[in-house]
Amino acid sequence: MKYKISNTADQKELVEFAKVPIKFPELYKPQFVITGKKETIVPIITEENTQEVSFGIWGILPNNYNEDWADFQSVIDTLTIKHNDIENEYFLKDILKIQRCLILVTGFFTTYFKNGKTHQYYASKKGNKPFYLAGCYSKLEDGFLTFALLLKEQDKFFEKIQNLTNYMPMIVDEKKKELWFSDEKNYKTIVDKVRKTDLSEFEITLIDEVFCKKYNSNHSIYEHLK
Repeated sequence: MKYKISNTADQKELVEFAKVPIKFPELYKPQFVITGKKETIVPIITEENTQEVSFGIWGILPNNYNEDWADFQSVIDTLTIKHNDIENEYFLKDILKIQRCLILVTGFFTTYFKNGKTHQYYASKKGNKPFYLAGCYSKLEDGFLTFALLLKEQDKFFEKIQNLTNYMPMIVDEKKKELWFSDEKNYKTIVDKVRKTDLSEFEITLIDEVFCKKYNSNHSIYEHLK
């Protein structure tokens, strides 16, 4: 489920983690399920401005694009990009400047297919604490930011809860934040330096009725995960 992430941290918790203020705090709203299937803004830290938490539209667009987000996504999926395709994606050649960013989340979702049924899992840090996912972004002519999640080959840790793809979001350790925003311009070089992650602080939870009641007491999460 590479099109669904989660961010349940409140503003105070997010700021304490990122160690920088939120640029437009009135825009921030915790969401348990953030789906890329509709236009949505997500908190990110950009290479251009590492001193604030900005907001980006999920689904990277060419700089000079001036039509609806949904129209572009109906032609080509730009929500995620495999890290080894970043310099080969044809549509990215039309983006004048692609820079790195970090997406702030508290979790993401995966799917496992077994016995004719799909089973959803939630991957998060213990205590549901914030962490970073790697991304790349562009700035549109009107100043809006758009981004894509970078995917890497799946770690063995996730093989038991995801078998419909062998790629997963690239988790960036907090201590590698400065490295991700370094002056290195070659994506392959920088990805090789940050792709290995200590997963000892992460946990996997099956999304069942008990889980739904814990995180979403008013209505079932299942509807959001379809």
